[in-house]
Amino acid sequence: MNIAIVDDEQNEIDLISGVINEYSNINKLDISLFAFHSAEEILSSYRPYAYTLIFMDIYMSGKTGVEAARTIMENDPGAMIIFLTTSDEHMPEAFSLHVYDYINKPAGRERLFKVLDDALMRTTKKSTEPVFTFMSNRHTIAVRFSEILLIRTSGRNLEVVDTDGERYETRMAISEAEQRLAGDARFLTLMKGIIVNMDFITDIRDGVCYMTNGESASVNVKNAKNLTTVWQNYRIGSIRAERRERRNNR
Repeated sequence: MNIAIVDDEQNEIDLISGVINEYSNINKLDISLFAFHSAEEILSSYRPYAYTLIFMDIYMSGKTGVEAARTIMENDPGAMIIFLTTSDEHMPEAFSLHVYDYINKPAGRERLFKVLDDALMRTTKKSTEPVFTFMSNRHTIAVRFSEILLIRTSGRNLEVVDTDGERYETRMAISEAEQRLAGDARFLTLMKGIIVNMDFITDIRDGVCYMTNGESASVNVKNAKNLTTVWQNYRIGSIRAERRERRNNR
């Protein structure tokens, strides 16, 4: 687990780091900590999927934590951000960004342990995820469903793009890919020959589906309104399901 702590007060970084290190020792986990003293500092080097968790102070000189979170989630909508603050004033705005959690300072040991438990449970689930397996350049490639960004036809082949930006070509019919992914609600067929993972859609407009990492794909214009509705309903459902699961685990 890579965990980032963004706070302009070193004593707060030290406090959270100490609790995380204690949690790591108790649970025998390999956790790497990365400290940033401003929003600008983390944004200057940020790349999607770099951190399992991001503890983000809201009140900082320069950009606020809310501004930083908004920038991060534009390119990394799956980022797990936990806001840290001394006031509940920004809670509505924080949750409108669908951040993972919100902790009042000073962050207590029990509260931090609970957040880490939840994150570990979510991360562990990936190990039991279904995998999309195919041949590419005489090698067997296996990509978790959650790490598929999109699949589209490319000449006689299929191009599989993962969340790290890797691209693979395979001799497979699009119908076979659709069959393998059938039943998984996150996948949406935009038009014949293009399947996308709705977890990584950032917008659908003017006949184009925009995704993280700067990827985009064409949309069936006649069906664009219905596709947009499906994506929006999926996003709302995902947020509700995650909150329900977390309430049940408390």
